[in-house]
Amino acid sequence: MKAPISSRLFIWAIAMATCLAVGCFRNPATKKMQTRLLSYASERKIGEETKKKILEEYKVYESTAVTGYVDKIGQKLAYLSDRPTVQYEFLVVDSDLVNAFAVPGGFIFVTRGLLENVGDEAELAMVLAHEISHITAYHGVQMIQKEMGQNALTILGTIGAAFTMGPEAMLMVANTADLFSALYLLGYSREHEKEADYLGLQYILRAGYDPRASLTFLKKLESDNDKAQGWDLYFRTHPPIPERIKIIEGMVGKGDRDESKSNRDEFERIQALLPRVKTEERGVIVGQRYINPAHELVLNVPANWKFTFSHPQALVSFETLDEKGLGLLIVVELSSMTTSAEELAYRYTKDNGFRFVAGRNVLYAAGYGFIGQYQGGSPKGEFMDIRLYATIRRGKGYILVCEVPFDKLANYILDLESILRALQFSRSKDHSTR
Repeated sequence: MKAPISSRLFIWAIAMATCLAVGCFRNPATKKMQTRLLSYASERKIGEETKKKILEEYKVYESTAVTGYVDKIGQKLAYLSDRPTVQYEFLVVDSDLVNAFAVPGGFIFVTRGLLENVGDEAELAMVLAHEISHITAYHGVQMIQKEMGQNALTILGTIGAAFTMGPEAMLMVANTADLFSALYLLGYSREHEKEADYLGLQYILRAGYDPRASLTFLKKLESDNDKAQGWDLYFRTHPPIPERIKIIEGMVGKGDRDESKSNRDEFERIQALLPRVKTEERGVIVGQRYINPAHELVLNVPANWKFTFSHPQALVSFETLDEKGLGLLIVVELSSMTTSAEELAYRYTKDNGFRFVAGRNVLYAAGYGFIGQYQGGSPKGEFMDIRLYATIRRGKGYILVCEVPFDKLANYILDLESILRALQFSRSKDHSTR
């Protein structure tokens, strides 16, 4: 027996009042009814604080042409999204890591490493549209709301312009930014990632790109992930590639791409502006020996390893013949914050998400430096043992890093020790730390 109409209306009115009291709204992107306890002003302030924290770790890439290009594509997609009134800001960070991530309030970051690895403008648009979708669907806001208590959210929800914020509110915003900074490294939920893929496809379609560009990009990752350098963070914060490919193929089909919608020429012009190790700085490979006159160094690897020039930002890379072990030798410009080999190693391993196990200062053939053992994941999801030697010479930092699957460590432990000790500068009598 149904309740009388008056009773049903009363129940509906109570439900609506409760929903309004806790901030129910219809998500503009997903069309679902959801709870929102943060105003856009609060969301923006949390985003601004999170941006500050991210830029304490990553330097903004200083290229007006490159950042302007990314911003142009991003703003076009944002305008066609389900939250076009958000004040979007697209930033390129100077990191070899391959990643892109969205921060509440409209802040979207892409790394220089990602720009090196996408193939054309349509693929870049797919990445940006995916990140925009996390903002349009309030995924970051939902993560924060899930982690914080009702009282804290009620206070945050009242925060408006900066001049109205008292010290307690400002502290709460800063703490919330700390919380989100930790959460985004864990990645969004699979449901959120699936929604972002779906919405992103809609946005690039509206912008005139072929949505199959997403499949080109993901299949390239799938085929290259055994040797991918710097992709660890991207693979950690996004769902498995085969799973995403299967879902997207179900949405757009398996046909060939329309290459006329890729804007490849302009993209390649911008991509050419990204830093690569210059030819004259590359050095030469002679069997198991690498010689670099420009940097006055030499490096040897064991017979079951081989050198390659496959990494654009490394002086040289190397791998085992069975492709299980990987390594890099890179040179970096030092910041004012990096004054020792230990600090150099710390910043590099933190950027790459390696977990510290042990380390010590050493005097090797290449000079005083820091040697460390770390653990991390590979693009294939393998648990890797990572060994690193860092040293500073004539105002530049040199990092020699190699990694092997943890369960194969016994097979390679002598190789790793040999490689780390093999680096030498031709004027190795100079053992100064600067």
